[in-house]
Amino acid sequence: MTDRPAGPTSTNGLQRTQTISVELGGLSASVTGADGPFMEYAQAHLAPLRTPGSGPPRVHATLRWLEGAPPADRLAAYAPLRQMERVDRDLYRGDGRLAWFRVDELPDLHLRFAWNGERLEVEADYYYRLSKDPRRDQIKRLLFRRRLPQLRRRRFTTLLYYLLYYPCFWLLERQRDFHPIHAAGIEIDGSVVVLAGPSGVGKSTLAVGLSASPGARLLSDTFLLHRGTAVFSVPEPLLLDEWSRAWLGDGAALLQRIPHRYCNDRDGFHFADARRCTHGEIKLLLFPCRAGAHFVRPMAPAQAQGRLRAGDLIVNDLRRYWAFAAVMELLDSTPLVQSREDSLAALVAQVPTYEMGLTKDVTREELLALIRKLLTSAGDAATTGRAATVA
Repeated sequence: MTDRPAGPTSTNGLQRTQTISVELGGLSASVTGADGPFMEYAQAHLAPLRTPGSGPPRVHATLRWLEGAPPADRLAAYAPLRQMERVDRDLYRGDGRLAWFRVDELPDLHLRFAWNGERLEVEADYYYRLSKDPRRDQIKRLLFRRRLPQLRRRRFTTLLYYLLYYPCFWLLERQRDFHPIHAAGIEIDGSVVVLAGPSGVGKSTLAVGLSASPGARLLSDTFLLHRGTAVFSVPEPLLLDEWSRAWLGDGAALLQRIPHRYCNDRDGFHFADARRCTHGEIKLLLFPCRAGAHFVRPMAPAQAQGRLRAGDLIVNDLRRYWAFAAVMELLDSTPLVQSREDSLAALVAQVPTYEMGLTKDVTREELLALIRKLLTSAGDAATTGRAATVA
């Protein structure tokens, strides 16, 4: 797929084109680009997923970073659009092809897809500007010239989602029935424990802290891919503030710093490879929350399913994916919404679920002991056929 627009050219055209190969959920993928800062960021962000690459990837994405305004006349800029059906103000569909303009929160991102039933190609043109008015854009570039590299970096994570994570999620949902959920996963003594709930409750801190304990490994702290109780990790940088790193104690030695500042002024880290886990079977589902006193309350399956669904809808990065997947149905009409609900229902029907209240002074050792007790109770219940209980 080589449909490129007429108009602005990349300011990084003399830089070397790079390709990064990865594997996510058993799916091969790659991203190509010539923008040095973005590709350097992608190398660090994707480090746990990177592979040498052999053979054509199932998903391949190409990014062109362009400085300035997007073309005013998209039909003139993208000649193939004339042969495609316009199904929406910003969507065009052809035979195995789709073009999407004004993408969600990135209206200056233009995406084009080619799909043959097995392999997905993504071409992205991102037009970076500081104002819609050309004159103001130039003035702001002068005023903020020292901060421009930092301002550009703010777009890198979201671009990487649209280039790689979302296309892989869609293909894994469509072909393998693995669905993304907003949750953290830890393997403890061979059993996967999932920590779910909205952002800000401390899932990342708890997951990393538990994974630093003997007999434990980390899957991922933000997203998981699941089919019922089967689960794959979605490794991303761990965003931890100073308090979180202090709570880890000696476990902080397992963190590998990434040279990039993230939202809320947090540092990014990867976890030591030897303490990572790529997949497993979920045995326990927990919804941690901040509380004035410790408690553990069992949750009914319907309540747990609703809580998981609500958590998925709250987080921006996953909510954007639902819109992405809906657009992709114009390319391939495989319905996914009901499949997601069926997978959640299968998960909560088979796995004991608890809401867990934690005070700010809880230690890693106390939390690990509690979770091991819950896992033992769940195992005993599975053996005897009785409901799991915790004293």
